Amino acid sequence: MLSMIPRRVPQASAGEAARPATPRRGALEGAARPSAVDADALAFHRECLVLDLHIDTLLWVRLLGYDLARPHRNRLPYSPFAWHFDLERAALGGLKSCVFGLVINPREVRPELMLPLRFLAWWEQGERGSGLPQTLETIDLLSRAAAANPSRISFCKSGSELRQAVAAGRFAGLAALEGAQGIEGRLEDVRTAYERGLRMLGLVHFQATEAAYPMTVPAFDDVGLTPFGIELIAEMERLGMVVDLAHVNARGIDDALRVMKRSFVVSHTACRALVEHSRNLDDAQIRRIADGGGVVGIAFGNTFVKGDLSGFLDHVEHGIRVGGADAIALGSDFDGMIVPVRGMEDVTVYPRITQGLLARGQPHEIVRKVLGENALRVITEVCG
Repeated sequence: MLSMIPRRVPQASAGEAARPATPRRGALEGAARPSAVDADALAFHRECLVLDLHIDTLLWVRLLGYDLARPHRNRLPYSPFAWHFDLERAALGGLKSCVFGLVINPREVRPELMLPLRFLAWWEQGERGSGLPQTLETIDLLSRAAAANPSRISFCKSGSELRQAVAAGRFAGLAALEGAQGIEGRLEDVRTAYERGLRMLGLVHFQATEAAYPMTVPAFDDVGLTPFGIELIAEMERLGMVVDLAHVNARGIDDALRVMKRSFVVSHTACRALVEHSRNLDDAQIRRIADGGGVVGIAFGNTFVKGDLSGFLDHVEHGIRVGGADAIALGSDFDGMIVPVRGMEDVTVYPRITQGLLARGQPHEIVRKVLGENALRVITEVCG
């Protein structure tokens, strides 16, 4: 995993020096046209607004100058860690929108931060290598990608803008901060990031923040949201910014559910009833999230769901049974240093998800909700 974090290179020169090998177009088309996807399922899939709640590609744009507009391919077995998303493969897979996560270094590294992120913070150390400056810089990467490819991608700030972009044939990208370390405990920094285009914010990411504590550290099991965390939720709801409870510990989720007044998401997780993992939600949490108008994005990584596409579909269907058809969405965590489960190696996979759910007897309207309408409902209710 550490070997996947390269030395940062200038944006202008990184493309050719650091870009992974680009396959022939035919190879990409073959990957996106699996023989197992029948014509009816594929036609229905193309009609749907497919939205992924969590893709981390902007990390690689920042580190490598990775070009969203050019085709890429991960040539390693099982497609680990990165090179899962680009606009060409997204189009081939019928992915029309995503929320781009901003992976931001903390100003101060705490002992609980996982090793790859500790290494990343060391590698990018400097005044603009953490906190709010890095948050704003990474948001600007999405803005610049949209400006460089105006016919292909739009940087959207609301659900209505997202629908308009998709209707015009452009990929719709939103910006989400993965952890409150990116706003450094200051409500004025949230407002600054909002002005720059941030529309979703996770309270924590593997390290305790001024707002909350991660679910991956047992020492934090008995603490919930901080007073600042409660203030932060209120300010986000006032601004029109979606709260993301991914990575938040159980007590913190309980506290958030008590104080939140608007819809929210848990952008990338899965079902603990099927895979026992600290990042997954138990059935009681899924029910309470659904009752609160929240949406749970099912992740694609093998630590979350295990096995293959069938295993992933098990989590989707379990979530529907427990939380209802309005509570489940997609939250791949592509490009977030994950190893995807077998058969879900990149963003060309979405038609197979559609066919798999239809083949299991899920009604078309429920499949449509899971593919994107549930997530878009929350974004529209909160952001407009």
